[in-house]
Amino acid sequence: MNGDNEYTRRKTLSFVYSTVGLLSSFSFSNPAVAKDELFKPNPLTNKFLEKLRILEQAEADNLQYNGELAPGSSPEKEAYAKMLVPILVIRQDIDELDKLVHNPDGEGLNEAEIILSKPAFEKKNFKKIFNAFADNIYYADQDRANLYLGGGATPKNEQSIAYLLRNDILTNVENLQAEVAYAIKERKAGNPIEVEDLYLYAKIAKDGMKKYVDIVPPTELIAAEKMLLSN
Repeated sequence: MNGDNEYTRRKTLSFVYSTVGLLSSFSFSNPAVAKDELFKPNPLTNKFLEKLRILEQAEADNLQYNGELAPGSSPEKEAYAKMLVPILVIRQDIDELDKLVHNPDGEGLNEAEIILSKPAFEKKNFKKIFNAFADNIYYADQDRANLYLGGGATPKNEQSIAYLLRNDILTNVENLQAEVAYAIKERKAGNPIEVEDLYLYAKIAKDGMKKYVDIVPPTELIAAEKMLLSN
């Protein structure tokens, strides 16, 4: 019975892929700047095909990325803002970390270590938080879902940049975690603290978060900031 279902599914996919193959030459080449045009209506949208694509993509992603990717979906527009809220919380935490590491005599290091110990700053959780937003707003968004049904489509510029920024932020957060732990150890031993790397990693992470938020569609950013203030 499972074999019959698998055969039917693959026949359906074969039909879908051949039908949307005509779309393969169509691409989005807008520059990577924040804009609300991401949500302009697309006459090619088909909810059934979108759900089918999401199921296929989720299956492949879980195998390839060891569960780091957040599941795709076709949320209503307000849901994108909700996905952005945890990223804005991380931005707040990184802004606070930048202040704490600049405290004289290392007085803010213990507080910085507490922030850096939050679940959101664990590598897999960090990636999931960012992927939940970027995968949906730039990839699983129903307004351009059918463009990816055949597989192998080039990601939008915004999505590629979002991933690069996410990785850069994460790298410097991990560097900051190690540097803060080392500085606390040195402080307890009565040794002077080398602050240059602390300042550098915090600054790069902070600058990366600013660049990331700069590519977020303005409407979603405003909505997410309102949600954050209301919590």
